[in-house]
Amino acid sequence: MPDRKQELEEKLARIESEIKDLNERIPPHSVKPVFIQKLDELEARRDEILESLEKFS
Repeated sequence: MPDRKQELEEKLARIESEIKDLNERIPPHSVKPVFIQKLDELEARRDEILESLEKFS
């Protein structure tokens, strides 16, 4: 089980980094739908990982 928890924590860190990078690239005006879609997908994956990590607590 510790390996699974560590794997989830590493995935979470990567996804949070991707979210941060994407937020920095999104222009303040005229945001393209592709940016919003990608951000939604990343946030959904992050939420799934967080739910899985809660099971280890």
